[in-house]
Amino acid sequence: MKNQLEDIENPSNIKSKPFDTTQSFKAKIKTQSCIDFFILETEVPMDFVHDLNEEIDVLKTDENREDYSGKLVGQATEQISLQRNANQTFAGLYGLAESASLQYCKTFNAMLNESNSGMPAEEYTVADCYECWSVHSFAGDYNPIHDHGNRLEGALSFVLYTKVPDEIRNKEAKSLHGASGMLDGCITFTNGSTSQKAFAQLRYPKIITIVPQVAKLLVFPHWLNHMVYPFRCNGERRSISGNVTLLTEEIHRILMSQSNNGSE
Repeated sequence: MKNQLEDIENPSNIKSKPFDTTQSFKAKIKTQSCIDFFILETEVPMDFVHDLNEEIDVLKTDENREDYSGKLVGQATEQISLQRNANQTFAGLYGLAESASLQYCKTFNAMLNESNSGMPAEEYTVADCYECWSVHSFAGDYNPIHDHGNRLEGALSFVLYTKVPDEIRNKEAKSLHGASGMLDGCITFTNGSTSQKAFAQLRYPKIITIVPQVAKLLVFPHWLNHMVYPFRCNGERRSISGNVTLLTEEIHRILMSQSNNGSE
């Protein structure tokens, strides 16, 4: 009995059964990832897209329309400012951008909390879309790599597609080889270098390419570099872009107070 007690008090004295390495076993597996950026993607009602196109077509005939190309790097046939107070449809566009931006913040905060980074999330409660413009692109037009400026640290940008030619890209292509046209007319977001050996090295790509589709809405950080490739087919690729400033309750209150004091 004494020897048995000594073994219990000294576990190192107990000889365990060797693990049989020829047998499989069950184990729980999880991954820990560090996300560089993400794009919020959704679709808007087709009726709303139709209304937007109608209002933009009317605006295109207005001699007093504001040409926005002087403020943009896009090499597009035409780029027109869309004012919030112009009509109910454009006002709805601004509201849509603000709503989607707050949803982006909600998703980001949830992801940040799950990351166990220990970093506090900014509680943005107000989104202010302060500019929108339409981009009218045809064969050969493109948008070079760029980001979007903004008025404050917290800011998002967006793009909404309202017209896309059916043959804008080669849908059957499986790679870029052979001048396939696989990415013609697509938008690419990038936040770092990449290489042909990235997958072999198990390096996750820092690039996301998204195919344009009518009614597709993309929301992304204003600092995120992106570009749009040219296409070769006939027809118009029409998109609407804009910028949104994000405000905490405190900052919004301060700005509102300053605005009220200035109007007195």
